[in-house]
Parts: sequence; structure tokens; C-alpha cells
Amino acid sequence: MIFEDMDKCIQLFNAFKEKSVMLSEAILIPPLTETISSEENELINANANILFKSQKFEDIRILNPKLDRKMRQKDMSRWLMPFGFIAGIAFSNMTNLSTFSFLGLNNIGESLIGGLLGMGSGYLGSLFAAASININRNKELRSIINLHKEGKWLVLIENQIGFELPWALIKQSEAKDIIFLEG
Repeated sequence: MIFEDMDKCIQLFNAFKEKSVMLSEAILIPPLTETISSEENELINANANILFKSQKFEDIRILNPKLDRKMRQKDMSRWLMPFGFIAGIAFSNMTNLSTFSFLGLNNIGESLIGGLLGMGSGYLGSLFAAASININRNKELRSIINLHKEGKWLVLIENQIGFELPWALIKQSEAKDIIFLEG
């Protein structure tokens, strides 16, 4: 949701609290260009962790494709690298190739180098796999980024599984725009 000022954002979060709305996540994103006054900063700090979290635009995965790709690559490398190590050792032992015999290595050394090469290929695989997934949100994100640069306050809410968003409260909040993002 896009708001002109912070007061309406706080009113929305207070309405959620009064009605005991079950949200999985509620994030307030301050504007990029507007300097936040000390009163607004105090209000954010007083209500943060009670009603909502306050985060920078760049730190939110759904709004930052580069951060999303980096986190996806890290998660994939966590399981691809050990798998590549084991596969490299298995391949070296199955084939009995002596590719690195010029280093004077025995079978165990050859297997370990094969495992390290397999681990490296697992890391490269995680890079390419993370880059190959293209979530086409450019149109949605472009408008959100432009509004954020114009000095608008953004509210990002996520409902809990099995619960419906309180659309009546959201419509009463007088948001400038409501944008629905999947995922």
C-alpha cells in the first residue's frame, strides 16, 4: 500500500491491532527522498516491533531482485556444494583417472581433488541456477520504486496462511494505491 504521510500508516496499524488482525508480516518502509523528522522517527521507534517492522527498501527481498537472487544463490550453494563434493569423489573413485598424477598424488589425493572440483562446480551451478530464475515483476516494481522515490510511505503486509486480508480496513485507510504482489 502507498501512503502520502506516515500518520495514515500508523492509523492502519492501530486499526489492525484493535481488530486483532492476524498478519504474518507488517513492514513500514520510509520514503527515500523525504527526510524523516525527529517526531516521525520517535513515532516509528515507539511503534516498531509492537505494530510493525521498519525496514529500508533495499533490505526487502520481494522488492529487491538483486537481494532475492543473492539469497537464492546462497541457499542453493548450501546443498549443491556438498553434493558436488561427494559426486566429485565418487566420479574420481569410479573412473580411477589419474588426471593429477604429475603432482605425485595417490588415489586418496586424486579423490580429494576431484571432490574439490565437484564442490567448485556445485558453486558455479548455484550461481547460474539463481541467475536463471527470472521473476518478471519489473512493471509492478517500477511503479513502486518510482512512488518510493517521490517520497511516499510504503506499507507491506502479508497475511497468515488460512486468514483473509482485512480488505474493509485496508480500503478505509485512504491509501493512495494498493498493489498486490505474489510470492
